[in-house]
Amino acid sequence: MRTPSTEYRGPVVEGRPLLIHATRVHCCAPGAHAAADAVLVRGDRIVAVGRRAELRRLAPGADDLDLDGAVLTPGLTDAHVHLTEWALGRTHVDLADADSPEAAARLAAGSPSGAGWIRGRGWNPHRWHDARPHRALLDTLAAERPVALQSHDMHALWVNGAALRVAGITAATADPPGGRIERDPDGEPSGLLLERAADLLIAALPRPTLDEVVVAVRDAQPSLHALGLTGVHSFPGIALPDPDPLPVLQELHARGQLRLRILQHIRQYRLAAAVALGLRSGFGGPWLRLGGVKLFLDGALGSRTAWMRAPYRNSDARGVCVLPPEEFRAIAREATAAGIALTVHAIGDAAVALALEVLSDPALRVPAMAHRIEHVQCCPPELFDAAGRAGIVCSVQPCHLISDWRAADAHWGPERARATYAFAALAEGGATLAFGSDAPVEPIDPRRGLFAAVTRRDLAGEPPDGWYPEHRVSAATALAAFTAGPALAAGMAGELGVLAPGARADIAAWDRDPLACDPAQLLDMQCVTTLVGGERVHG
Repeated sequence: MRTPSTEYRGPVVEGRPLLIHATRVHCCAPGAHAAADAVLVRGDRIVAVGRRAELRRLAPGADDLDLDGAVLTPGLTDAHVHLTEWALGRTHVDLADADSPEAAARLAAGSPSGAGWIRGRGWNPHRWHDARPHRALLDTLAAERPVALQSHDMHALWVNGAALRVAGITAATADPPGGRIERDPDGEPSGLLLERAADLLIAALPRPTLDEVVVAVRDAQPSLHALGLTGVHSFPGIALPDPDPLPVLQELHARGQLRLRILQHIRQYRLAAAVALGLRSGFGGPWLRLGGVKLFLDGALGSRTAWMRAPYRNSDARGVCVLPPEEFRAIAREATAAGIALTVHAIGDAAVALALEVLSDPALRVPAMAHRIEHVQCCPPELFDAAGRAGIVCSVQPCHLISDWRAADAHWGPERARATYAFAALAEGGATLAFGSDAPVEPIDPRRGLFAAVTRRDLAGEPPDGWYPEHRVSAATALAAFTAGPALAAGMAGELGVLAPGARADIAAWDRDPLACDPAQLLDMQCVTTLVGGERVHG
């Protein structure tokens, strides 16, 4: 049996040593101790990993944290969260279970009485058998109060007549670039705003104060710790008029209340300001770091706005190209010249192909951080290995498969759907996978992502053999995509996402072994204890 590594060469750390012992330790690190059952921590760093008796001899006076029966892993990181939007949205009407537009409208109309806006989120057109939402349905139930209901993929906004009036959207309002106002035959807005058209309405929504958002994020952290999450990669909100997340998180950190490792990406329109200030990807500290600039190439599958090479089934439409290719290339040159990495939303195969082409250019490399593509839902099969060759991170959300697999078959057809959520093919091509939830689009629960990646089934167990099962990954690969993968994507490989000497002591303890249990049990797996920087924050 190998002896544990005791060569800690990092910065001096203070504090009394803590010996955490469990049934098993999964380090998610190359060359790790194969039979480890204990982790020795001092301050916020891991000193050694190995067998309990061996580590006790290293630190005879260490305090004990007995987690016998539990399995330790690195703390998980959700690599794609709209953090401030998710935190604020927890107070809005939840429409995820609405099985028709009528059901969603009734839920919204049941919002507490008052004079302000009715806000809702999560309606899913995949469950509505092609029924289309319309302002008239909301007007019959809530004619006086403005209503704004965000779709589950956050690429469509359903509003009533009062909301349209507040925003000044009429039949004469032109479709904005990258967006579409759905209209009745007479040209009047139907109440459905797609992609950038939603911005016309969002601009009219009341803005929360900085303190309101800080408190919302502070109060949401324990729910993440309870799921074994110790970090997130945070993206600006899409549908809420929230303050920029970076000042919110800076204020939370200044108050001493930040208990998550956060990589914060910036909006496209903030790029010029970031360049002028000399900000670069990787700027910050162990709690809060600057990521890349978020760019949108297309829309989403559910709203049929993902940009495709060929038309959707039974349609002439190919989706929406939100950012023209030449403009995308120009922004890429500007950002990378200033040391800012690119974080590119691409779902349809045309968008994914363009993202891979541009991000693969060696002249656009950024030393501190890899470029990444968010979602990579429909990747052309001939490009499965392109991300691996170019060192591009594939930031994907397996939990989308749970709700989207039928829609992918219906909208794109089996040939293209077979190249959708191709986790195994991307990994075999050498790409680094970083798994996330895209919350609030999906629940911020990593167990759903683990389950979907390993089984390729929905929560009802369909399809029984998995949807295109050749793209399933092992439990070990899935766990690494929630730990070591996001750490590499953040430029923090070896410091986060692993249990190894010198790494930050971010640890999750589970009531079962995620690498050995039946895949169906992943959904019920409980996090019994979570530590961030050696501090117990849950359990």
